[in-house]
Amino acid sequence: MNKLLLIRLILILSPFSAISQETQVQLTEKVSVTFPEKPLMRDMQGVSVQYYVRLADSTANFIASSTNLEKSSGMTADLLQAAQQQDEFWEQTQKGFVAQLGTDATVVSSELKEIYGKKVLHFVVSATRNGAKVEITVYMLFDGIYTINIIHQKRSEEASVEAKNKYFASLQIGVR
Repeated sequence: MNKLLLIRLILILSPFSAISQETQVQLTEKVSVTFPEKPLMRDMQGVSVQYYVRLADSTANFIASSTNLEKSSGMTADLLQAAQQQDEFWEQTQKGFVAQLGTDATVVSSELKEIYGKKVLHFVVSATRNGAKVEITVYMLFDGIYTINIIHQKRSEEASVEAKNKYFASLQIGVR
């Protein structure tokens, strides 16, 4: 009798373990990130692709997007490469991102760092979503004609710092 109960329990729980497995997503030919579970994907007419995971306990969201700037605004890889050499480019890029979050969004910290030899803008924003405070951590980088955003939204104080750190540590650039 106990064996039958154990087998039923395993059969019931096995789909959940498959659903919550880590999933690596290739954002461009050279850039990938690993989500804590299989993300939903939204393809916006071949111009942008967004991957999204909202944890079942609603403590955090994990988002990654890749946008083809040549298709969306006519920018070339050479132009983007040259622009990245200017501090003003990164400042304006960050301001544009933060402006989309609403008037109460404020940058808590910001730094330009190098990961795998690529410039990556890392910043944290405090904002309000549906009446609740959220902390949004962003890694923003460019790969050829693509802009890539790796985002973690902390929606609750119970959000796992370990899961957040593992997500950002999974970022791979030029490594395949």
